[in-house]
Amino acid sequence: MSRPVLFPILRTLAIAALCMAHTSAWAQPGTDEQLAAEYMRQGEFAKAILYYEKLYDQQPTALYYEQLLKAHLGLKQYAEAEKLAKERMRKQGGDPRYMVDIGMILKLEGDTGKAAKEFEKAMKNLKPDQGSIRNLANAFTKNNELDYALLTYERGRKLLKSGSDFFYETANLRAAKGDVAGMVSDYMDLLQSNPSYLQAVQNGLARFIDFTSTDERSDILRTELLRRIQRQPDNTIFQELLIWMYIQRKDLTSAFVQSRAMDKRFNEGGQRLMALGDMAVNNKDWSTASKCYEYVVALGADAPWYGAARIGLVTALDAQVRDQADPPREQLEQLRQQYEGTLNELGRTPANVKLISGLARLKAYYLDDTPGAVTLLQEAINMPGLGRKEQAQLKLELGDIQVLEGDIWDASLLYSQVDLDFKQDILGHEARLRNAKVSFYSGDFLWAKAQLDVLKASTSKLIANDAMELSLLITDNLGVDTVSPSLSLFASAQLLTFQHRYDSALVVLDTLTARFPMASLGDDVLYARYRIAHARHQFTEAAGYLEKVVELYPNDILVDNAMFDLGMLYENDLNDKEQAKVWYEKLLFEQSGSIFVAVARERYRHLRGDHDNLNTPEQEFLNGPTP
Repeated sequence: MSRPVLFPILRTLAIAALCMAHTSAWAQPGTDEQLAAEYMRQGEFAKAILYYEKLYDQQPTALYYEQLLKAHLGLKQYAEAEKLAKERMRKQGGDPRYMVDIGMILKLEGDTGKAAKEFEKAMKNLKPDQGSIRNLANAFTKNNELDYALLTYERGRKLLKSGSDFFYETANLRAAKGDVAGMVSDYMDLLQSNPSYLQAVQNGLARFIDFTSTDERSDILRTELLRRIQRQPDNTIFQELLIWMYIQRKDLTSAFVQSRAMDKRFNEGGQRLMALGDMAVNNKDWSTASKCYEYVVALGADAPWYGAARIGLVTALDAQVRDQADPPREQLEQLRQQYEGTLNELGRTPANVKLISGLARLKAYYLDDTPGAVTLLQEAINMPGLGRKEQAQLKLELGDIQVLEGDIWDASLLYSQVDLDFKQDILGHEARLRNAKVSFYSGDFLWAKAQLDVLKASTSKLIANDAMELSLLITDNLGVDTVSPSLSLFASAQLLTFQHRYDSALVVLDTLTARFPMASLGDDVLYARYRIAHARHQFTEAAGYLEKVVELYPNDILVDNAMFDLGMLYENDLNDKEQAKVWYEKLLFEQSGSIFVAVARERYRHLRGDHDNLNTPEQEFLNGPTP
């Protein structure tokens, strides 16, 4: 009775055993390879040879050959290594790459004369095709025979009867040898034959030349570029690269001179100068920015970039004024005249709404002419043909100016209008955030918190983060009876700061600290003091406040803000790139969930010197502005 049941079971087990054996047989080479690699890693070359010989016999791949050769050399088994290389060369049809291996074995044995003969023989057996030439050069390079690699490429050019091949490879080889002049010359030859390699050449030069410091290598590049430009004045590629080099060196004055020369020679209509002017503004080089825009303006009102250049002049002067803690009155008046003159010429039209907005900010925040700013913005808001979003943005700016004057409820009304009109848009979220802050300033903490809690879900990470921080601030400091004297004082200080009444704000913060020394607002008070110090360009003092936030409140919500702002402060204001890297790195390692991580990583890589980014400001400049 049991046999009919037992037989199927035995048959199933037998089939399973056969399958397992079949699988094991297939898996064996993989297991042998893993063991061989592990023995190589541990330096147990004799054991590695046992496995690699078996693997090489089964499947004579280049990988198994190379590992077997390394293992023999590791044991100084030169005869076995040479035999292996010769056999490999015979099977590969006399491939000269293996002559390089034979030469290296002879060199390790101490016979440099015979080694050189093998290397020479390898080059004599070189075939006239690019793949063979690169393979042989790579074989020499792999064995650190850079001179022979260079000779291989030079012989390859002759065989191919082309003078334009392999310049990129030879430039990198010369760089590895420390031959900067040779590297530069090869890169220039490459560009002369194929200008599409411009980005690759820029990346290569940036890897081997430090443009941020005084470096004789950059002078070698400059001299070679000027020589090429003189020899070929109509070839723009070398002039492009010279401008790029000046920008890398932050020598925007020289970049302006070269750009102006190119504009005149090739009748570019000022486009290149416009891009350089914008870059100069970003680098706070006001003099160069003005020269660029003035050059384009001088081309005449019919020039395609005339209007943009007039606006650029105003923008540059405006940025220069705002970059100062206390700009001189005469500069402010000069800027006002520039704004009004430009608007009178170009017209107060929707196309120039940014100029109108800028003039309003100047009047309100610097010239104590709030009524004039309000009138200007109200007229712009009612301008025929103005887009809905532009109108909403002007309403937000008008609301800010009314907060500046203490007209809280008028400001709230404007913010509410924008919120209602753009409920699902970032613009509406921004309006609601400003409205919540107005309620916070006026002491209506519960209503402010209700709005902020909704904004935590905003698609804008910055708005959501600001909303969350202010909401938590209210939650942590609001008493059960919805009254908090310390929070009320802090809100008053925030309003005074917004109104640029910094001395009064500091008095309130001092009062808060004295009356409520144990309040949970310590990190917020430090941050408020940082913002005031930064606005006054007291950058060292500002850094001190942020460092105290990190030191005293390492687990609080503002610590990642403080680390990021310290990085930006040291990078942009205190000009201490190394310290900036320290703070960016600290943020990346200790606050990996912060919304600032992506930007901090980008800034850190930039400061570290990563040059292979195709979207650098320099590359955007070379691409030119978009009309």
